[in-house]
Amino acid sequence: SPWVDLTHSFPSVAGDATFDYIPANGFHHRPSMAWPPPNANDLRELKSPDSNPPRKSKEEKKKLEREATMGFSVHDVPENERHDQTTRPRAKSIPGGEHLSIELDGKLIELTDQIQMYTTNDMLAHPMVSPVMQPSLGGLPPLLIQTGGGELLRDEQIYIAHKAANPAAYLPNKKVMDEFDPKRELVDKHPPTHVVLQVWDDLCHVPHTLSFTRPAKYMYRSVAQFGAWALARAQDQAITILDDDAISIISHESSHDSESDVDRGRTVDKRFPDALGTPIRAHTVTTASGSVGKAGDPLPPFENHMIRQRVDRHGVTYPLAAESELKCLQLDPDTIGMIKPGPVRKWVAKKSEWDVKYGKDKRAIQKQRIKEMAEGYDTFGAGEVPPPTALAGRRKKDMP
Repeated sequence: SPWVDLTHSFPSVAGDATFDYIPANGFHHRPSMAWPPPNANDLRELKSPDSNPPRKSKEEKKKLEREATMGFSVHDVPENERHDQTTRPRAKSIPGGEHLSIELDGKLIELTDQIQMYTTNDMLAHPMVSPVMQPSLGGLPPLLIQTGGGELLRDEQIYIAHKAANPAAYLPNKKVMDEFDPKRELVDKHPPTHVVLQVWDDLCHVPHTLSFTRPAKYMYRSVAQFGAWALARAQDQAITILDDDAISIISHESSHDSESDVDRGRTVDKRFPDALGTPIRAHTVTTASGSVGKAGDPLPPFENHMIRQRVDRHGVTYPLAAESELKCLQLDPDTIGMIKPGPVRKWVAKKSEWDVKYGKDKRAIQKQRIKEMAEGYDTFGAGEVPPPTALAGRRKKDMP
């Protein structure tokens, strides 16, 4: 269940998380000195302090206080300038806090607070942060991507699997290519990556953590089979997998759970009949219902550098829908890596609820932190700039 798009630009993230435990409206935390970190306005105030600020009316002061508490601002947009569901990228400002902006219901929402714990807003779409923005993901070691069919991050996982296996078909937008691959050479520099993609019906994010469940046990068997195949392929030596219920017990509640078709003591042969390195023992079972085998069976042959499977909760595998039928693979590259109305609308609504509870706490912490920043923190030498979320970067000078 890789998280590969921190901008939440794929459709599944706008869902209601019926089958997932990840909050549909984003992560929200009680304010503290650790979170949220200094935002764009805090840093700008320190960078260019105004010794004689213009006098503000009472209403203006209230508005600024309210926006500082919310972590975003709302502006009216003239009707002739409105752009439905379009993000408005702005020029980079100071490190650690570029304003992200998006139009919602005729209003321009500018996000000043950092929205992801792992990086600043201006870095969300960087290829090293969100790999879906990479010019190419070719030349990687073989990948096994197991996706929960009910998880919020489903679409980006399916997308990156296809992108790795066919880099030329899933290039990022022109702006990203011009910046990170101006000579257009990375796609041809590395061969496509071999990818096994499994989409498990209705499962949540990282079902492996629920190791006591039947689907998780089947997932681990698939992981073991893939690992043995990859190792055998790399070292040109057969590997035997012990399929022993004394080690991994999966209860049998129906005929669907029968493992009569699963070999005991499987061997992954070191020999490969084609250039793709497919194991010579590709044990598959075709039934009237369209299934092609069981999770944990030896790998079938790769097609166009991919094995594409849908897996039900009983571990039965089926062919995954064609690429042309998957909406997440039909997105305009210009919209990938751009924040979208759905996730932002849910985040803003939940943030407003939290502000009712903790707004005063947040503002008090902000003021205390700005005071400490003005007094100065210890530095770590040239080129060492801890991210805003790092407490190491907020060590007071007078601390022992």
